[in-house]
Amino acid sequence: MSSSPPDGYLERLRQLCAIDSPTGHAAGLDACATLLAHWADAPGISVELVPSPVGLHLVARAGTPGGRRVLLLGHHDTVYPQGTAAARPLRIDGERALGPGVADMKGGVLVGLAALEQLARSGTSAQVELHSVPDEEGRNVAPFTLDAMRGAAASLCLECGRESGAIVTSRKAGCWVTITAHGVPAHAGTSPDDGRSALRALALELLRIERELHHARPGMTAVATQLHAGEVKNTVPAEAWGTIDLRALDDAGLDFALGRIRAVGRHEGITFAFSDDRGFPPMLRAPALADRALEALATTGQVVLEEAAGGVSDGSWTSHVGVPTVDGLGPVGGEDHTEREWIELGSVGPRVDAIVELCQDGSTRT
Repeated sequence: MSSSPPDGYLERLRQLCAIDSPTGHAAGLDACATLLAHWADAPGISVELVPSPVGLHLVARAGTPGGRRVLLLGHHDTVYPQGTAAARPLRIDGERALGPGVADMKGGVLVGLAALEQLARSGTSAQVELHSVPDEEGRNVAPFTLDAMRGAAASLCLECGRESGAIVTSRKAGCWVTITAHGVPAHAGTSPDDGRSALRALALELLRIERELHHARPGMTAVATQLHAGEVKNTVPAEAWGTIDLRALDDAGLDFALGRIRAVGRHEGITFAFSDDRGFPPMLRAPALADRALEALATTGQVVLEEAAGGVSDGSWTSHVGVPTVDGLGPVGGEDHTEREWIELGSVGPRVDAIVELCQDGSTRT
């Protein structure tokens, strides 16, 4: 077991975090994928860059063709706007590395690459595939390359481990419902009662939804996260839209909540429309794989903990198509999506070791 990052890991992390790659920024996303492909181009590894409408997907393979397929799953997009990389370059503070995307999840993709390289050198009877997608942060639908992931024996997702060191063995379903209200405009000063305020109606409905659904079932949360209305300050707003962030333990809970969201009250002169995107499915705990992952943590000297998570990841999609999935196998880290985002450097080597053990000869048997 290693107690420090593999040779070259920090320099790779520095270079990868120096590229702005917010979801939708094609040049930055493709630069990240190309750089990862360059590093992965080594003896025993085949590399493919798959074009898509949202950018290049990296697929790097090592091991025995036709062997048990194990996916190492990550993404190279971040939530940070252009200019962030130059403003906040990677820095080391004691045992931590801080920078945009170190935990979510450029540090995790590089853990997967280091594990793939080690497997290519040592040999394995499994076929191990590193997949890095360019749009996990910004979409609510399945990844473009999901069909290429079907049928695998296991999916090891490289989101960062929890601050406690725990891995993630289940995730809630996550859905973002956009509600649009259409009303009637009127001059707010001279004839306000002639209008029908889309803003007022939608605000009342958002409050109703939170009141009815937040903690209505175990694990369920419903939080209004956006409300936009009006174009000028002296007109009754005829248009308004808002968003509910909805999480549920399973599809049945999601169906119940979506039904209640659409059960709007009567608002004279107001009509409503709803987005129909179901978002991310739940990631169900795969008992055999989860237990194997915990054993791998133990044998590599790590904290043996697992958690259920409210956040979603592409591991939700591999679970949805029947691939046993475990998540949180990236470096231990925290404060994702903030300027304080960090990973624990001492966790990188042990995470690589645990992934290698899970990929070795049938250890991912489910």
